Amino acid sequence: MKKMIILSASPKKGEPSVSNLLSQTAKDHISGKDIEVDIIDVRKSLTSKDCTPAFEAMKDADAMLIVFPLYFFCMPGMLTRYLEDYAHYIGAQGLPQKIYTIVNCGFPEPDINEEAIRVIQSFSRRIGASFRFGVGFGSGGMIMGAKDAPFMKKAMQTLNDAFDLMAKDMNDMQLPPLKNVYIKVSFPRRLYYFGGNFGWRKLAKQNGLKKGDLYRKPYQAES
Repeated sequence: MKKMIILSASPKKGEPSVSNLLSQTAKDHISGKDIEVDIIDVRKSLTSKDCTPAFEAMKDADAMLIVFPLYFFCMPGMLTRYLEDYAHYIGAQGLPQKIYTIVNCGFPEPDINEEAIRVIQSFSRRIGASFRFGVGFGSGGMIMGAKDAPFMKKAMQTLNDAFDLMAKDMNDMQLPPLKNVYIKVSFPRRLYYFGGNFGWRKLAKQNGLKKGDLYRKPYQAES
């Protein structure tokens, strides 16, 4: 029986997140394929002030799947610190484990996640692990409320195929290097941005702001 640890690395507190949903979906899909899967909530692990139990579970796993949202075109600072602490914890021993990642962003273009995936690849080399492939998911926020909608069918099927490939790769030591998977939702771009902008305006109103306040530049020097 192989063992996979999923790192769910959403910085959100007390509210649903795309990363948590993707982590649970991965666990449900991969478990039972001769693979035991556990999820570690990175935020909860950090705030517990003792990461040792989580780090031990990570060290003993055959594979890790690192799931996180794109923050300023890279990883959330919380995850960066966590992986740095983990690398320091295991030292230079080198780990014969496989690493995968899923990065979701609010942009429609999934390849915007490419640099963040490359960072996980670099981290894998640092700890002596084998980075296998990453999944870049565009328009990630749509998974929360529309994953069962007809226009999401192809994207969700591609995601499930990626989970199947992870399971196969964990159980097969002979597979060649694998390519990253980029998932784009089949949804009109203009309508997507319209919905996103509407959400920002609604949030601004709830916080006592007007539409124009969203375009203010408070740090711009006055002429």
